[in-house]
Amino acid sequence: KRRALGLGNFIVWAAYDANAFVSESVIHSVNEREPQMIGSHDGYYGLAVSNVFYMISTLAVPSLMSYFRCKWILALSGAFFTFYFLCFQYLNRYLYFFSCAFLGMAFSCFNVGYSGYITEFSTRQTIERNQALSWAVSSFSVFGAGVVNFVVTTANMNENGIVSKYREYSDMEIRYFYAAFAVLGVMGMALYSFLPNREVEDNIAASNVRCKSLNEQLKVMFTVLFHKRVLILFPFYLYIGLFFSFWISIIPTALQFTKSLSLNVYIPAYFGAIFTIGSVIMSLLTMKMSSLVRNFSFKPLMIINAILHILIYTLSVCMIPQWSTVRPNDEPSLLIQPSVFPVLILAFLCGMADAANNTTRTVISSLLLPTRRQQTFGASRFYHGLSASVLFFVSPYLSIYTYAIVLSSFLIVSTIVYWLTCDFIQGEERKTSDNKVAPVSYVNLTSEKSLEEM
Repeated sequence: KRRALGLGNFIVWAAYDANAFVSESVIHSVNEREPQMIGSHDGYYGLAVSNVFYMISTLAVPSLMSYFRCKWILALSGAFFTFYFLCFQYLNRYLYFFSCAFLGMAFSCFNVGYSGYITEFSTRQTIERNQALSWAVSSFSVFGAGVVNFVVTTANMNENGIVSKYREYSDMEIRYFYAAFAVLGVMGMALYSFLPNREVEDNIAASNVRCKSLNEQLKVMFTVLFHKRVLILFPFYLYIGLFFSFWISIIPTALQFTKSLSLNVYIPAYFGAIFTIGSVIMSLLTMKMSSLVRNFSFKPLMIINAILHILIYTLSVCMIPQWSTVRPNDEPSLLIQPSVFPVLILAFLCGMADAANNTTRTVISSLLLPTRRQQTFGASRFYHGLSASVLFFVSPYLSIYTYAIVLSSFLIVSTIVYWLTCDFIQGEERKTSDNKVAPVSYVNLTSEKSLEEM
């Protein structure tokens, strides 16, 4: 199950990641040729729109679990991803933003389906290892994104090896790219449909109380959104959304907008390959250490995670020219001359940090409100979408220095609140062990009143 789920994730996310690497550069290229067709920064604005719809649909999508198995919700996400990719065959501003709305719904369906399916074959003892293994397989999607970028770029390269002074994408190249992405979306949708249905004994999902109607789902969802336990982790969830947006779109765009790097058209492919190595190494490390150290995904992994993020922001500021996040330029960097080697180091660190982020979020969210796990996962994604949408709306005005300052500030606060939440959960588990009675966190949360009492 872990491998099948990971393979499906690999296929779908290979397509999305490859798209995210180039979307702003693609939109900028079209704008340079036909300004009336689409805006120069609509790549960022489109990602902002998708995150707004992601945030909104997250409130309602968990209610689908009352009618469909998690694997069918995953298949629906594959269909939405495919629709988004196909719209690039006839690119214009209105169709693009319309497709971005479906991209947001694809995100929410995927995350609800994924978190629900993984808890169906995980117990309290196996959730860390299952999450790490599944994400290790899924992380190859970024490598797949790099391969797709490499193949399509090679097929469309002109006789001089480059298109122009800065990386540009021709109309034909864009169609080839997104046709390949659409094929991957269909493959992922089919694979999700054939996932096995069998659940393991004492699985985590069994304790989740499902809502019987959309109205009940919305009421419970809003209650969970503002539950005191979730609000404590509010900065942590916001930070994950900010960092995800930073590594998957801002950094690849900045690399392609930097003159000395844009001449190497394979930079996105290199970034994807080395990112995958970092992500797999962190996932394997988490799997190994989780079997040796109890609750490794709590404080120990978060400390490692914080160190990785600090290194990422330091390297980004030193290597990336200040305004490469917004426009093509040949400005000097602060300390380190932009070249392939520091880019590979940055990609490796981002891969490790992303794997650590996803493991910590899945583990902490699965234990925060045990009978409302899907709503807790939804709340984490809601705040993820909120921070990502705000970031992309203001991205055309932010330099790499601003990103480093803002994300570092959120990192400090999120690390503190995560630490405090770990203390709380471990304290609850000790009470359960000592008193042999159900802790407060396992109270039936079938009504809004019981949620508010906790």
